[in-house]
Amino acid sequence: MQLQRITTWAAFLATAIACSARAEEKPPSLGGLFPAGCSRPGTVAVTALGDFPSWPLKAWVADESENKTGVACKVLKEKGKLEISVPGDTEPGIYWLRLYNAAGASSPRPFLVSTLPGILEKNAGSQAGDAIRLEKNGVMVHGRLEKKGEVDKITVKLDTGAVLVADLLANRVLASPMDASLQVTSPAGFILAENDDDQGMDPRIVFRAPSEGLYIVRIFSFPAKPNSSIQFAGEKSYVYRLALTTGPFIEYAYPLAAGLSESPQLTLNGWNIPAERKLTRVAAVERRTQGSIRLPGAANQAAIDREDGDIITEEKYPGTGRLLKPSGTLLLSGRTGSAGEKDVFLLTSAEERKLSVSVKARELGSLLDPVLSIKGPDSKTLSEADDTDGGLDCKTEFTAAGGKTYRIEITDRYSHGGQRFYYLLRVATPEKSFSLALGADSFVLEEGKKLEIPVTIARHGGFDRKILVTASGLPDGIRSTTAESVPGQDSAKAVKLILEGTSTAPGAPFRITGKTGEKEDAPGIAGYKVAGRKRPLQRAWLTVKAK
Repeated sequence: MQLQRITTWAAFLATAIACSARAEEKPPSLGGLFPAGCSRPGTVAVTALGDFPSWPLKAWVADESENKTGVACKVLKEKGKLEISVPGDTEPGIYWLRLYNAAGASSPRPFLVSTLPGILEKNAGSQAGDAIRLEKNGVMVHGRLEKKGEVDKITVKLDTGAVLVADLLANRVLASPMDASLQVTSPAGFILAENDDDQGMDPRIVFRAPSEGLYIVRIFSFPAKPNSSIQFAGEKSYVYRLALTTGPFIEYAYPLAAGLSESPQLTLNGWNIPAERKLTRVAAVERRTQGSIRLPGAANQAAIDREDGDIITEEKYPGTGRLLKPSGTLLLSGRTGSAGEKDVFLLTSAEERKLSVSVKARELGSLLDPVLSIKGPDSKTLSEADDTDGGLDCKTEFTAAGGKTYRIEITDRYSHGGQRFYYLLRVATPEKSFSLALGADSFVLEEGKKLEIPVTIARHGGFDRKILVTASGLPDGIRSTTAESVPGQDSAKAVKLILEGTSTAPGAPFRITGKTGEKEDAPGIAGYKVAGRKRPLQRAWLTVKAK
């Protein structure tokens, strides 16, 4: 009898070990985090949403530039549970978290760090006695609509004339599959303000309280991909962060671009920005980039393009004699200030020159849905652009004859206008450059075998040089081939790298880079798409799987 029990337990143990081994053979899949952020300094208990065949896992965290950070993630014993700690000196913004095991890694998902206090929606107060009294800095409410038909309600106290900004982040950045709606109502349920799609599918409300008292902010949603249902949608992945503030909220800085050196004064546009803080400058930078502007106590930050070129505004355009003469790159900030407005700029070139013309608006948070037209000296349309590269912003190219005058026209697709309909017009010679792209964000190399990584190459502006592509930052013991991309050959558009070797490191981030060997050509880094993010990330993940 005792021998039978021992045999049974041995069989059970063998089965458990086998199941554990099989689970470890599958990488984790991380869909999101709840809550999706916290304030600094702080430590928050987080639920990882996804599929985790094995547990506990390991975690990797990086900042928005994919560099090491002081933000730390502790994986707890309970499946799906994490503890994320944010030091007090952490820069506010987006941080990226991966979970991984010996079999592979999840895709990176965002974690949001704010200077404003954060609370869970369930603790935010849906009753008058629990109402949030919004002080100067406001709060970040972390919530999710878990069930069909669910409506989250948050009661706030406002003074007469207070301007409440309610900004929901869900489909943007977090990639929650929801098309949310926001409402501000009276305690009796009368709708005082509402919005659906201010920022893509995410709503934003700016509401001035007509009198002192209680107001209710309501959040509900429909699925991002419409279906046959006629009720409000909800599921565990419907995660959101709601900024509620009567303090500073920056929508944009004007001009929308600055040179590489320290900028002249920029004007901050938005709500509740103190007069003494509306004018600001940005420090010098070394290279072309998209920077950001922050204010202490503000609920958000504003993007600012940094580039070496001529910076001008629509308001200063008449001072040019109403004729643009770009010798290099021209960056013009403007607004279609009223309904039906068409902004027209005349342009000439001293010699024949191919020009790239683009209008950036929605990427900067503008409400403008731009349409761009180029008209020749005879007033005939040479080119028209709308909704380029899968987005609502637009760009086109044309060849300007020397000494001739051309018209650049910018309008809103639906003839709307106002102070929130701002844009950045860029005129430049098409840049000769290249970009690299990956079809996946993580790869698995099995010891004793070779790993093949396809790399897609896009050549811009007639770039015709040979590109040497290789992997860098690999774990010790792992080697990469160098592939040549040669113009006019099959390799011009795609190459394959081969990785092989052995390593004690189970997994690590790495990069795939491309160089031409010419000093004037900046190296390119291969990027991969991440749900909710406009620009690719560049640190892929390599798992070295033991035999």
